[in-house]
Amino acid sequence: MTADQLKDEGLRLFRAGDYEGALAQFETAVAAYAAANNLTGQAEMWNNIGVIQRMRGQRDLALPALTQAAEAFASLGDKNRQAQALGNLGDLYSFGKQPEEAARCYSDAAALFAADGDRDKQSQVLRALSLLRLRQGKLAQAMMHMEESLAVNPRAGFFGGIFRALLRFALGLMGIKR
Repeated sequence: MTADQLKDEGLRLFRAGDYEGALAQFETAVAAYAAANNLTGQAEMWNNIGVIQRMRGQRDLALPALTQAAEAFASLGDKNRQAQALGNLGDLYSFGKQPEEAARCYSDAAALFAADGDRDKQSQVLRALSLLRLRQGKLAQAMMHMEESLAVNPRAGFFGGIFRALLRFALGLMGIKR
């Protein structure tokens, strides 16, 4: 199988819920992409491997895979995929009880998505950052990040606009100007 075929099979297995099978395909694809001198493909597979390992609760295996993916995408100048890997690292840190590392990853990912013009994904990581701050009991920060998420969301809609206005009103009552 070619590297792309291995990737496609891994994605199929992942969607079917066979994470062990998907992991095996992605790990084999890393080697195939390396043999083809395709760093982008390798980085995609490291990101996929990191996500699966995070889902399996294997933080010690997820961290190096996601870090390697983020660094590879940065070296390639691929802001969007670097931001995706950072968002995945944020999720890993968030559930690994390292909230400040998670916040840094989410913030960096949001900035990269903004620079790349991907407002939808920017909104998603800002929402994740908001939920992180809410879990920490940092209500004002949570509200500010949620308001920012709604501000950049291209599909916030009518109710999103109302929620954003309520957040801005509440922040104003708290003396926080946006």
